[in-house]
Amino acid sequence: MILSMLFLILVMMVLPAAAFAGGVEREGGNDYMQEGAYFSTIASGHLEAIKKAPGVISVITADEMAKMGATHLDEVLETIPGLHVVRSDLNRLEPVYSIRGIQSGFSPQVLILFNGVELKNPFNGGLPAAFRMPLNGIERIEVIKGASSALYGANAYSGVINIVPKRARDNSEVIAQARFGSFDSSDLTVQHRQQNDSGAGIFLSLERQSSRGDRQRIVTQDLQALIDPVLGTDASLAPGPLNTEYAVTNLLLNVDSDHWSWSNWLWHQDDAGTGQGVARALDNEGDVNSRSLMSHLQYRRIVDHEFSIESNFSYHYLNAESRFKLFPDNSLVPVDSNGNPVSGMGTPVLFTDGVIGEPDYASHKAYADFSYQYMGMVDQIWRFQWGAQYTMLKTSERKNYGPGVIDGTVSPIDGALTDVSDLPYVYLSDQERHSLFFAVQDQWHFQPDWTLTLGGRWDQYSDFGGIFNPRLGLVWEPHIDFTGKLLYGEAFRAPSFSELYLKNNPSGLGSASLKPEQIKTYELVADYLIAPSVRLISSVYYYEAEDLIENKLVGNVFQFQNTMQQEGYGFELETHWTVNRQLKLKGQYSYQHSENRETGATVAGVPNHTGYLAVDYTLPDGWTLQLNNHWIGSRAREQSDSREKLSGYSWGTLKVSKAFKPQGLTAAVIVKNLWDADARSPASSIVPGDYPLERRSVWGELTYRF
Repeated sequence: MILSMLFLILVMMVLPAAAFAGGVEREGGNDYMQEGAYFSTIASGHLEAIKKAPGVISVITADEMAKMGATHLDEVLETIPGLHVVRSDLNRLEPVYSIRGIQSGFSPQVLILFNGVELKNPFNGGLPAAFRMPLNGIERIEVIKGASSALYGANAYSGVINIVPKRARDNSEVIAQARFGSFDSSDLTVQHRQQNDSGAGIFLSLERQSSRGDRQRIVTQDLQALIDPVLGTDASLAPGPLNTEYAVTNLLLNVDSDHWSWSNWLWHQDDAGTGQGVARALDNEGDVNSRSLMSHLQYRRIVDHEFSIESNFSYHYLNAESRFKLFPDNSLVPVDSNGNPVSGMGTPVLFTDGVIGEPDYASHKAYADFSYQYMGMVDQIWRFQWGAQYTMLKTSERKNYGPGVIDGTVSPIDGALTDVSDLPYVYLSDQERHSLFFAVQDQWHFQPDWTLTLGGRWDQYSDFGGIFNPRLGLVWEPHIDFTGKLLYGEAFRAPSFSELYLKNNPSGLGSASLKPEQIKTYELVADYLIAPSVRLISSVYYYEAEDLIENKLVGNVFQFQNTMQQEGYGFELETHWTVNRQLKLKGQYSYQHSENRETGATVAGVPNHTGYLAVDYTLPDGWTLQLNNHWIGSRAREQSDSREKLSGYSWGTLKVSKAFKPQGLTAAVIVKNLWDADARSPASSIVPGDYPLERRSVWGELTYRF
């Protein structure tokens, strides 16, 4: 039934497009065609034109990122149709990447890769703690939407984001850039590229971003402000500002030779703010120090015209050291018999120096794979891949609450911390996980206009067993100007260590019996040139998600459970129009609907409508101007929240730049939140107000190429 409906929609989209395309006169040297001829490996594992790839793919290049005035990853991802960046209500306002309405308090349903290597935090399945990704060392960002576990395994659930760093080029180049802006913000970069005649080369980039944060993002009431009247205390720091300061160091070193490439990445976050507070109570003292170290060795070789091989070896180290004040000084907090804060009834205990926790973790992840691609059969490309991964998580913790720290009879409690790292009272015991996989894929060009992609992957995990995920992609290209795609895929999301084993923690308890989340996705895509300079991409999708993991209240505590079934559908439109050599337009619109299949309730925090428009204008004498604007529609509340929908907003960015040639100097001014919108990210029903986003900021930028 679903496939029939999708096929009917495809026919409806194709007929007018094909009729129009037939009358289009081609222009051999068209600038748009050169600009739009992107290639990627993200959809099938080998290089192919994006319009022909068996997937819904978006690519943002370094040049596009620079023109739009973006300084970090979240700003770029908001331009992708069907992708919305939400600020976490659970975890320091960290980014949550919501694709087609699938989201949770972190980003576990989106597989995030850095140069093809998984960037996930094994503790909660999300991003590294206090993650903020600078852009100057990034060559391109690739996004594929839809279930992709047949190619990528676990967590490629709603989509995959691959961050591709810059590499050596055939010209030697040194670049220095400085940005300074509102909120005591700065961004300093130095880069070097060099490549010799044999093809061996090096790329080195060092970038440092820092900001005090917008101190005008005021929270009028936090969770402690609601507790104070009930318990007769006056501990809340509200009204007060969100703690959003950051200081990020980003170092890249990439070395390339004929068949080998060696990529190294060091990312370090110093003293990051705690946003709204980890317990939704403002925290002016807490901070997070987080670091990520990744090394990736790759070997690629085309042996002959019939087959090629590829091997990957990677190591990823991730560490986070945190100090949180869950509740402020002189808080009277209900605790259970074990001394843990609870959401329901408990024994009130006075914490004179606040409820303090210092949870730390360090993870080690080693990965290896080997793939073999065979092209000896006529009109077919076979790909075989197998590999293994090992993950280890080590934890430590100091706190002034919980088992072994207080017994519920001592009051008040001071700020003296007890090290429970080697005791049963730690928030999570040391964990390890290993997995194996085998994948196979066949791309068969069985007719001049048709290509069929069939594939599947088996993953075997040490802690929850095995799972198989298939994919199907049918690509039809009846005319050079038109491509239609019919896609089906299944995917799974592996439970994180916290969801399985979290304990002695007021935010929730793990459940070792959790099953993987699973999803089935159906997609229909039409990609066509309706004129030599106008490209239109449209897609329609439907998905069914099962066994989604939620943190549900059981008695007085929260516990992770496979309780939610979700379905969603929608469509996405994206257009590129090169008006002339000076003016280019890009726009997108997305409609999405996601609901709980059991209750029929709309998924909270998901905008039904989003839009984006970018105007890129090149003026004489080296001047360029780009104006872009996001529009985020209204968002539904949780079913238990009686408040009206959260209002939508428009967010504009303007960049005006001037290139001084041949001096190598470029100067620019960037204005973010151009309209000074009072934009808000949704808070849960237990917090009366929503979280304000940054107000207008102004940046100056100088770039020099040596």
